[in-house]
Amino acid sequence: MKIGVSGASGHLGKAVVSELLQRADGHEVIAISRTPETVTAPTEGRFGDYDHPGSLAEAYADLDRLLIIPSLNAGKRGEQNVAAIDAAVSAGVKHMVFMSAAGARLAQGPVLGTPYWWGEQRLNRYGAGVDDPAYELLCRKFRAAGAGLAVTGRAGRTRREPCCFCRAR
Repeated sequence: MKIGVSGASGHLGKAVVSELLQRADGHEVIAISRTPETVTAPTEGRFGDYDHPGSLAEAYADLDRLLIIPSLNAGKRGEQNVAAIDAAVSAGVKHMVFMSAAGARLAQGPVLGTPYWWGEQRLNRYGAGVDDPAYELLCRKFRAAGAGLAVTGRAGRTRREPCCFCRAR
């Protein structure tokens, strides 16, 4: 199985890639980043830039699973999230995991959760058909936010459970 991490050059992306390598169990880990030259073996680095959606479909090609970690660019994050999800579907990724945020919702004006809400809604657009990709939403908990939730499933079939990133330690 090929597992891709989009946004692999950031702090969270590097940590996820490192953890996946420790647990790989024979699976191949692909680090997708604007700077693939910084990726070290045994991970394969691929160029993918959220600001250049055309690069994403190529970067996501032949992946079985994909974690999409949104960029830090708050002004473009919503559009980038939608483009990344569409590119993953176009590339034929069968299972996506989208890193969202606790409290994601549609709102007027600048609200932290709105760009994540756009990504969640785009995922909900898929999942109605048998051949549509499966997906999961992982919600980050920000210090000012309340308890986060992970939502797993396809459209019409979801379950909520405590988020692994949000559990008290």
